[in-house]
Amino acid sequence: MKRQILICTLLVALVASTGITSAVELLDPRILDIENDLNGTIGRYGGTMTIVGGSEGPKTYNPHRARETSSTDVTDRIFEGLVVLHRDTGLVMPQLARDYRISEDGTEIIFQLRRGVQWHDGVEFTADDVIFTFDVVYDTSVGSNSRSGLLIDGRPMQYEKIDNYTVKFTLPRPHAPIMFSIGTPIVPEHLLGEAFRAGCYHEMWGLESELSQIVGTGAWRVSSYRSDQELVLVRNDNYYEFDTAGNQLPYLSRVIFRYYTSIDTSTDAFFNGEFDYAVIPANQYPLYLDRQPVGGWDIIEAGPNPGTSFIVLNQNPRHVPEPKLSWFTDVKFRQAVAHAIDKQTILDVAMDGRGHILDSPINIRNTFFLKPDLKTYEYDLEMAHEKLEAAGYILSADGIRRDSKGNPMEFDLITNVGVPIRQVAAQLFQEDMSALGIKVNFELIDFSVVVERITSTFDWDAIIIGLTGTFDPNGGSNVWLSSGNLHMWHPLQESPHTDWEAKIDEVWRTAQRAVEPEVRQHYYYEFQDIVAEQVPLFYTVTSKNMVAIRDHLRNATPDLLAGSVVSAWNFIWIDR
Repeated sequence: MKRQILICTLLVALVASTGITSAVELLDPRILDIENDLNGTIGRYGGTMTIVGGSEGPKTYNPHRARETSSTDVTDRIFEGLVVLHRDTGLVMPQLARDYRISEDGTEIIFQLRRGVQWHDGVEFTADDVIFTFDVVYDTSVGSNSRSGLLIDGRPMQYEKIDNYTVKFTLPRPHAPIMFSIGTPIVPEHLLGEAFRAGCYHEMWGLESELSQIVGTGAWRVSSYRSDQELVLVRNDNYYEFDTAGNQLPYLSRVIFRYYTSIDTSTDAFFNGEFDYAVIPANQYPLYLDRQPVGGWDIIEAGPNPGTSFIVLNQNPRHVPEPKLSWFTDVKFRQAVAHAIDKQTILDVAMDGRGHILDSPINIRNTFFLKPDLKTYEYDLEMAHEKLEAAGYILSADGIRRDSKGNPMEFDLITNVGVPIRQVAAQLFQEDMSALGIKVNFELIDFSVVVERITSTFDWDAIIIGLTGTFDPNGGSNVWLSSGNLHMWHPLQESPHTDWEAKIDEVWRTAQRAVEPEVRQHYYYEFQDIVAEQVPLFYTVTSKNMVAIRDHLRNATPDLLAGSVVSAWNFIWIDR
């Protein structure tokens, strides 16, 4: 063990000392038709765009160790995949690949890679990096969030290097959503390969790393970071994207993330001119609207937020003691509790009514897969009381509800600071559960601690948290397959612990095998019915995406895929 630690320490040092190599010739640039395809204009170089990064900064620079959006918001700018979704149509587009071909039977994908793409340190990107990345993703000790979505019937794809610029993937069977998953971030073999083979990959590119060694192919490099205060990205001068006029992208010189302890603080900072665009918290929309005439910004409505927010009860038998485990694993208890989620009041109080009530795990923007007649649980404390009584959870004369063995019902609920919607939802839930005779102890803690408990220690009773939405349902494989690392209520199961989880696994994998969209729709409808019946997650609400964009930003329009401005960063420019 000591020898392995020494080896890992030496490898980290070697990565830090790696020098810049000579440039290679770019033969296959990626051309963006900004005017005709992206509804923008050809830009001018220079300038800094400042944005709010949330309340906390990244926890890692390693894209396959990132567990939280504070990290992926940064790593997704540094690293790229073979393919990317078009920001408006959702169609799969080549990115690090210049082209790809899928065989007629759907079991073989051949990627032709762009020639001459450079890593940030000047080394050429090749097929070796693709092969290495998929070795990393499929290694269970790494814990990559991409792994579940890249397994087919629980099996990895086979992949091989044909030559320096060609990679072939062979699938066990046709797998309709594979192109939505295969764009996992590619990482450099020449910097991380030795560490991976020595079993040290998980130690690479933590926050203590030299920033010069965080090397991707993306449009941005990390320049500096002051913990939970400010992170600076600088332009990659060797990037392989160009506009149709021959200008190398991105146009901007720098992007700065600023971190604020609360949404109120970040709102004041925007009003004071400290950053350039803001996703408007729904409950603060009137403030932005009042100041807009003199503020120098436009407000753009960008559709519903594709993410989800929910309360989840821990059903992990290795970490939840009795009697809580028996309560949380009882579907009748969960169905009763579902009637105590006052979604409309959460929407009104936390979002000033500017949002949408959630009932499904499917991205609310993807109306094709979203089941219209799903079973729901209206807010009704009397109904919740009746269902609890029928299930043997009896309200005593002293106002305390007890289970069939006489145990008073009490559990803890946590969420992270800095997200008002979660705090409002928690407080309302606490009050309503108290009215039902169940004591809920609510605590606000740091987001990093929440993530650690969900993904590592599993030491929690109930959590309010959210997930960013993926356009294709299969992007949720790591949440909904019982083996998934984000199967929050009981992750990383070797085999399904319950019949209903086994059924979800079966339906999910059947949907993966289906090729016709209508057939996939049928199975995702069935999946949603199971989730609605079993209620492992108590969904709450999601916001309407509203973005305040300063007048000097050009091309900073929210995309149609998720209502996000981030996908435009490479061609945003400043007009002063």
